[in-house]
Amino acid sequence: MRYLFGPVPSRRLGFSLGIDAIPFKTCSFNCIYCELGKTTHLSIKPKAYTDPSHILKELETFFKREHPPVDYITIGGSGEPTLNANIGEIISQVKGLNIAPVAVLTNGSLLWREDVASRLLEADIILPSLDTVRQETFLKVNRPHPALKIERIIMGLKEFRRNFSGKFWLEVLFVKGVNDKISEIYELKQVLDEIEPDCIHLNTVVRPPAEDVAHALNKEELMKITEILGKKATIIAEFKGKAEARLSVGIEEKILDMLGRRPCTLEDIVHISGIHIKEGIKILQNLIHAGKVRYQVYEDRGFYTKIQ
Repeated sequence: MRYLFGPVPSRRLGFSLGIDAIPFKTCSFNCIYCELGKTTHLSIKPKAYTDPSHILKELETFFKREHPPVDYITIGGSGEPTLNANIGEIISQVKGLNIAPVAVLTNGSLLWREDVASRLLEADIILPSLDTVRQETFLKVNRPHPALKIERIIMGLKEFRRNFSGKFWLEVLFVKGVNDKISEIYELKQVLDEIEPDCIHLNTVVRPPAEDVAHALNKEELMKITEILGKKATIIAEFKGKAEARLSVGIEEKILDMLGRRPCTLEDIVHISGIHIKEGIKILQNLIHAGKVRYQVYEDRGFYTKIQ
């Protein structure tokens, strides 16, 4: 599969079948916390990167076979999906399958553009992000395309929220010492109250980031922020769904595909693939010795990453 990956366990969407509709690290941001590394193509110009019919064929092939459970079909992947000018047609075709709700993971940076916003209106859930409401902090944490201003992004989020009839789940990712000042969080609350998302998901740096300066908040610090932001705010919990059936064919290729999209712990890999932990260790050791995977420790947790 060129465009599909998973299903992977998501902390918010259960078992999520992903659609990667954008070239690797093509994004409007270059966030210091990004688990995929630094952005290599910083852009705000949507292009027709993929033919929707190719994605539809992969989906039809996937669902014709025996497959793990799918709670959502999620358009996201390894870049900013709204940069794909065909995202509206992709959403429409996926909806036409009538198999699972369609979610879109976006940094929300281009919703002020009428053409971009209109392409997303058929989705069932939009999950945008907003890490700060201050331009100075925005430049530090998200390192956006030079043409982007936080005021315009906030305006776009508000306008889109008014026009969108589906679920609107907004995420805020906190980096210690960068966007976690109490005064700034109160400013964020005011804007969030104006946007009126259905819920607010609080996150922090949990995987190896693009920059070593990006560190996580602890649970107590996130709890204090939750109290400030109010009843809609919740800390994103670790996913605890059932592991999918064992994948017995091409397991190394599946693990490499998984690690090429994001760093994973041994527990992640075992959970997603259904293999025994000892088998997982053996496969990962072989991949490390073959020079295909590297191992690194971040915040006292071990992660495996594909060597690109």
